[in-house]
Amino acid sequence: MDEADHRSDNPYTQLEGYKVIDVSGEEVGEIEDTVYDAPSDVLKYVVVDRHPIPAERIEVDAEGQRVSVPFDAAAIGSAPEMGELSGAFDDAVHEHYEGRG
Repeated sequence: MDEADHRSDNPYTQLEGYKVIDVSGEEVGEIEDTVYDAPSDVLKYVVVDRHPIPAERIEVDAEGQRVSVPFDAAAIGSAPEMGELSGAFDDAVHEHYEGRG
């Protein structure tokens, strides 16, 4: 399966550098990377301090250059670190966040 972050094809790289705001309104870092699945044309994750956050759970404020997430800093910090993309990795990330936001 060709599921790669093709930087040149990734329309979401403009989110990199956006501040990430947790559920309590606190800044927890900046988006350091975006993981885009080119074959399905879907943003899968935004990455903060090496920890992926499922993109379907974010709210983007382009004008304020920030992203809000329904998780607290502890949930983000204890998420699996970004690894090789696979079904098992996706399952682990989604299982980690399940019921947390």
